Parts: sequence; structure tokens; C-alpha cells
Amino acid sequence: MSRCHFHDEAQNLPREEDMNRALPAVDRHTEPLLRFEDLGKVFRQHGHDIHALVGVSAAIWPGEALGLVGESGSGKTTLARALLGIIAPSTGAVTLEGEALNGTLGRRSAAEIRALQIVFQNPDSALNRRHSVRRILRRALKKLAGLSGSAADARMLELMQSVRLSERYVSAKPGQLSGGLKQRLAIARAFAGEPKVVVCDEPTSALDVSVQAAILNLLVELQAEHRAAYLFISHDLGVVRYISDRIAVLYLGRLMELSSAEVVFGGPHHPYTEALLSAVPTIDGGGRERIRLAGEIPSAADPPSGCVFHTRCHRKVGEICELEEPPLIEVEAGHLMRCHIPIGELRELQATREKATA
Repeated sequence: MSRCHFHDEAQNLPREEDMNRALPAVDRHTEPLLRFEDLGKVFRQHGHDIHALVGVSAAIWPGEALGLVGESGSGKTTLARALLGIIAPSTGAVTLEGEALNGTLGRRSAAEIRALQIVFQNPDSALNRRHSVRRILRRALKKLAGLSGSAADARMLELMQSVRLSERYVSAKPGQLSGGLKQRLAIARAFAGEPKVVVCDEPTSALDVSVQAAILNLLVELQAEHRAAYLFISHDLGVVRYISDRIAVLYLGRLMELSSAEVVFGGPHHPYTEALLSAVPTIDGGGRERIRLAGEIPSAADPPSGCVFHTRCHRKVGEICELEEPPLIEVEAGHLMRCHIPIGELRELQATREKATA
């Protein structure tokens, strides 16, 4: 239904943006933009060691979006904070364009800080409510780009235009903006210093569905324009699939699977990935049979022996899962997985399940 005198002409009207914006090609034969190897983080709490991250390794290339998924408590935000230097990793190293980054933000250079920026989950908490849009963006431009005066004002208006934030909001404070406009402001602030990598920590989870779509399209536009790389963290696998080139799956601080979005969503999957994907709704209401994991994610202070997922795994093969932790191996070209079940058997299980669902 449409309340418009010219509804029949709507499909022929010119679009504000190109429907098929060309994204930058990702060349993985070159040196990665950001690399983290054997990254680990141990917190000390109430006399116990909390292993939030355990030996996580991956890389992000220029113009690439790496999706990071997993349940709450899997280590996604800890990984993001370790990369940004908000917390210092206990083990491992982070390199940017081949140069090692100091683990602490306060010891990084201005150029390194400018290169890695973040868009937080909740713009209400990320933006100073007492500051106007002008003050928020000018402060970011001064600290990240070294701009002030008329140059800062000109760049501020360019940033606002790039995120579709009208100039009339220059004097507004965050409390006067809608949720979507606040997140646009937060994105503009992150891009103030022309970052090379932007960590998006669930940037759409606090927004309704229609605003989520607008913010995701905005991020895609900015990626195409600036050739920025994203580490995109989300619980919503549909969102991750839309924006990501590759997807990494974390469970209890361990990397369980890493591959292209097509492979991860097409299968065969790690049993944990399979369970996560079964919860993704489809348009027709059909699709995969739901796999409900038993219990909650175990405590990082006392993780299970062997494969840490064996206490909830619907594909558990036997005692080996309880005694031996499977290594992260390349089961196929570019497809890493941590599981005792051979890839051929996983493929057979997937085929059987798809046949039963059909």
C-alpha cells in the first residue's frame, strides 16, 4: 500500500545512491594491513585467572571487512580492545603494515592511534552529552588530523555530508538526535583522521531494523570511498554476512573457524558455527532445523578440558573431545577450523541434514 499520487512512477525515479557501489578489491597476496598473532589475554579476578583470549591469530587486508561472531563471553570485545590498545594483551603481538604496535594505547604514536579507530555499540555512552556536534567533531579533527580554525570547519562539514548528517544539526547535542543520527555522528568522528582500520563493535544492535540498514549501507559507502578495513563485531549473523568478506567465529576466547563468508554460510561448518547459523531466521520461515545448545557458555576461569565446546556440542565424537584440544588447521584452502571431526564427515553430516530438512 502506498499513500502517494505518483506511486506508479517511484521505481523509475533516479536513485540518490548507486545500487551496486563497487567495493575495493582485496588482494591477499600482499602484506596484511593488520595482523595479530597468538593473541592472549588473562584477567585476574577474585584470585582466579580469566582466560578471555587464547592464542587468537588472524589478519585483515586493505579494503577488507572481517566479521567476528560468537556468543556473549566469547572474547569478541576483548579482542577489539586488545587491538586498539585499550587493554594490553598478555601474549602475542599486533602489527600494522608490518610494524609492531605497542600493547598500550598511551605508548602508541599519533599516527598509530589515528590508523585504528572504533565505532562503539551504544552512541549514547560514546558521545559526550554536553558537547554539540560541532565540538565533538572539531575535537576529533584536532586530535586525529591536527586541524583547527576554518580548515577544521570545512572538514567537519565534509564529514557530516559523508555520513548524511544535515548541516542543521551542527549546534545540536546528542540528546537532541535520534539513535540513527547519533550513530552517524559516531561514525563521522571515527573517520575524522582517515583511519586505515575501523573496529565496529555491534554498531547497529541498539537501532531498529530500518535504521540498521541505513547505517550498514553507510559503512559500505565509506569503505568504498576510503578503502578502509573493518573488524565488524556482531551477534546478528545476517548483518555480518551482508558486510563481511571473511568471518571469524570465537568461542570461549578460541578461534573455532575462519573463512570467507560464502564458505562459512555455505558449509560444511564447525558444529558451533552450525548451531549459530541455525538460529538465523529466513524470509519464508523455513530453512535450517534449529540446533539449541545445552546450557550456558562455560566460565573462562575454569574452561572444560579438551575441546572447550565439547560440553555443548551436538556432534561430539567421543573421549578424544574431552581429553585433547583440537588444533586450528586449514581443512581446505583458506578455510581454518578447530574440530576433531574430519571435513569429509562434516560434509556428509551437512548433506544428510539438508536432505532431512527438505
